[in-house]
Amino acid sequence: MDASFTGLSYKYPKLFALGAALIVAMILWAIDHNERELAIQKQKVEVIEKLVVLRAKLGTGMTSNISAARVLAVNFATKPDLSEHEFNVLAAEVANANPSIRNLVLVKGTVASYVYPYKGNEKILGADYRKLPKQWPVYQKMMDERAIQIAGPLTLVQGGTGLVVRIPVYQHENHEAFLGSIAMVVNYEPLLEQSDLKELQKEINLAIRGRDAKGSKGEVFLGDDQLFTMGAVTQSVVLPGGSWELAALPYGGWQGSTRLSRFIEIFGFILCLMAWLLSYQSLLRRRQRELNERELKQSEALLRLRNEALSATSQGVLIASGDGHINYVNLAACQLSGYDQDSLQQKNLADLFEPAVASLFADENAGRKQMVLEYSRTTEEGRQLWLELLLTPVYEPDEKNLQIQHVQQYVALLRDITDKKLADQELQIAAMAFETEEGILITDANLVILRVNHAFTRITGYESDEAVGQSTRMLQSGRHDELFYKQMWDEIRLNNRWHGELWNRRKNGEIYSERLVISAVLGRDGKVSNYVGSFNDITEHKVSEERIHQLAFYDPLTGLPNRRLLLDRLARALSLSRRHQRYGAILMIDLDNFKTLNDTQGHYMGDQLLAQIGKRIHACVRSDDTVSRTGGDEFVVLLEGLHEELQHAADLAENVAEKIRKTLSETFNLGHIDYDSSGSMGITMFGVEAIGIDELLRRADMAMYQAKASGKNNVRFFDPSMQAALEFRTAMETDLRQALAYGQFILHYQLQVSALGDPIGAEVLLRWRHPVRGLVSPLDFIPLAEETGMILPIGLWVLETACKQIATWKDDPVKSGMQLAVNVSARQFRHPGFVDDVKRILQETGANPILLKLELTESVVLEDVAIVIEKMQAIKILGVGFSMDDFGTGYSSLSYLQRLPLTQLKIDRSFVHNLPDDVNNANIVRTIISLGASLDLNVIAEGVETEQQRDFLLQSGCQAYQGYLFCKPVPIEEFDILIASRHEQKKADSPSVENQVS
Repeated sequence: MDASFTGLSYKYPKLFALGAALIVAMILWAIDHNERELAIQKQKVEVIEKLVVLRAKLGTGMTSNISAARVLAVNFATKPDLSEHEFNVLAAEVANANPSIRNLVLVKGTVASYVYPYKGNEKILGADYRKLPKQWPVYQKMMDERAIQIAGPLTLVQGGTGLVVRIPVYQHENHEAFLGSIAMVVNYEPLLEQSDLKELQKEINLAIRGRDAKGSKGEVFLGDDQLFTMGAVTQSVVLPGGSWELAALPYGGWQGSTRLSRFIEIFGFILCLMAWLLSYQSLLRRRQRELNERELKQSEALLRLRNEALSATSQGVLIASGDGHINYVNLAACQLSGYDQDSLQQKNLADLFEPAVASLFADENAGRKQMVLEYSRTTEEGRQLWLELLLTPVYEPDEKNLQIQHVQQYVALLRDITDKKLADQELQIAAMAFETEEGILITDANLVILRVNHAFTRITGYESDEAVGQSTRMLQSGRHDELFYKQMWDEIRLNNRWHGELWNRRKNGEIYSERLVISAVLGRDGKVSNYVGSFNDITEHKVSEERIHQLAFYDPLTGLPNRRLLLDRLARALSLSRRHQRYGAILMIDLDNFKTLNDTQGHYMGDQLLAQIGKRIHACVRSDDTVSRTGGDEFVVLLEGLHEELQHAADLAENVAEKIRKTLSETFNLGHIDYDSSGSMGITMFGVEAIGIDELLRRADMAMYQAKASGKNNVRFFDPSMQAALEFRTAMETDLRQALAYGQFILHYQLQVSALGDPIGAEVLLRWRHPVRGLVSPLDFIPLAEETGMILPIGLWVLETACKQIATWKDDPVKSGMQLAVNVSARQFRHPGFVDDVKRILQETGANPILLKLELTESVVLEDVAIVIEKMQAIKILGVGFSMDDFGTGYSSLSYLQRLPLTQLKIDRSFVHNLPDDVNNANIVRTIISLGASLDLNVIAEGVETEQQRDFLLQSGCQAYQGYLFCKPVPIEEFDILIASRHEQKKADSPSVENQVS
């Protein structure tokens, strides 16, 4: 027998005994399994015989019904014009002869023409199978295969369920001419009853499922559908166009248990148990014998191994008897003690290690304790050797009194501790060096503090026990960002060293500055094992530096940067502007009449005013901008990185200057007096053009003096064109505030037409008819109106005028149904009272709200969507519609678009301009039209100027248009004439009544 097998059997006797029992069990199981299979096979034969009889009965029943229906099919084939009366007579005979037939249908072509009986089947008449998606594939298959098709059971058009038999009918003389079909509905319940199915179900568990005329599996219409997956026997009943599948299983499943199988099971269990017990007892006895032999060999080997191990160890081992006489030494003991083996074995422990060990043996009680002794000796080479002796007594109990123990022998261990002694001396020296005036901390590789010196405690306030075990992050001040620490540790990883200055935090929360040196300590594997940091507190030094820096670069009165720091920042700003192509500005500010205050109230009052002015100017600019006092009553503001476009940057600079001018014009409280001051400002821009610092300051100074010359308390640009633009904007703002009061605004109307060209409405467009400038473009005054807030009263005037026009047209038969679209600005729509304004204007003007449409841009509806939807819903309740203007040019979200109560999408003119040649625009337009259709939104296109554009939009499904092709924006008088002429033209083009009759 294989040794490995034998070893495993001894190790796991129960497992191998179980294996023997399993072998016996498997033999008995095979005999039992064969007996069960024979019993189950016999049951299956009996069930199959019953299914064969049932299959024959079902097939015979269906064949009888089909044969009866063929009579109608033959009559229809020989007489295609078979009347309904003749059909009913024949159908009655067939139905009476076959009780399972529910109804008969004559189908001409694909339309059900006659049905018998009529009552209860009225829904069948006129049914077209091409329009019945579930039945048409079966009907089409019957036509293609020219064969009878049976489907079902299925849900019928007239209600209920049944089997549908379809017999194709072709003309008797011409077999290629398809006339229609005879459809017969068979009640499958009587059919199943005729087959004695209920009697059979008492004996076996039965299920039937159908395969329809398309060949796919049908649903189980009788019994439990799980029978088809439970090992049941099956039979198929082949039907025209499909089949039925029968599955049967005895109640309780297949029973394979017999008397013989039960006897085998009981006898087998007893036999297996006996085999397991006998095998287990035999293996246990054999394993015990082997274990005894193995333990004896192991004991002998262990004794030899102990002797070899004691000889090979680096520690000296001496074993002595109870009186101290040495009887065993190893080689290391000879080397450490300086004696050979024979000399040591002739000595006593008391002689060898006196006087300490000698006193141990002299005191009987002391001999019961373990002793540790350090001593030194000088080697033959003159080197001092330090040894550690560990003397341990080994006891044995007294034979008469087990509670009394006597020392049997002593085991002495000698260990060389010379290196440890030298290391302790070095540590003492290092500890003295560690305590210096510099703070020192030592961490592990994870920056956990291991040790600190007294200087660390003096500087940080943390005692040693508070710092050790903590991360160095406890000292961080928060003044340095992550980038600073990343760069510091990158350098440490590269050079194993870093030195620099940083801010840390003491225990009391005080921030201090230190000069720090970090050194990495590498292990033998080249990896960092520790970090050593040494630092000095340089806070007072940094405070002194800041004082010097403050005096050198800041104005002592206002605390603002002085001219020296301004020039430094201006040089940097010029470089950045040229690099990033962004414009900046310099504002030169000089106080008006400041000398008068100094002369009348004294310099102290003047200094108070300068300090307050510095604070006010600083509050008007961004945190990155520079406000400086260059001397006397002169201030300079440096605005960096305003914008990439010069005009936009100039507008921003002008806004800041105007803000400063207004705040300087407010009253200053100077103690016992209130003082009204003002300032004159000059602005010069800088950016991509290479201009020197002196030249820029000179230009700003010149512009400032121009402001003073124009009457003080003014703002002037150095660039004449910008100055002209500023003057134009100021004048435009003044005129705009008067335009509404003087009635200078008018509305123009641009026609909107349907796909047939009929007028459906118009968009009202605001125009400004200035008495001097003429007709001002909306691009010039609408943004200014938005910025100044004038858009609110102007927008209300536009809305009110449009509603009045709707009310004026209500009695006009031509224009009474036309809708007016009014643009609503973002600021106007977000005004809290906008909804109330719309309600009021509709009530006051009497305008029909259905004819009013408000046009909103994407930027309006997609900001604060919830509030926007709430407002739109409130207005929509009034009957007013909404159109999204310029759709597609923004960033609309479909989720928002679904929520917005819109009625129309307006395609922006930028997408219409190049139609139909621009493929991209064409795809965008089609997508917008499809999107509008899917969301049930009307779509209108603006900017239609050519017939080709209109034709493309019409073909794409767009139903409304606006553009120069139909009408330019015109005043109301011209618009009325245009509508009237189009109406007359349409009447002239329409044919007269007489022509229609003829």
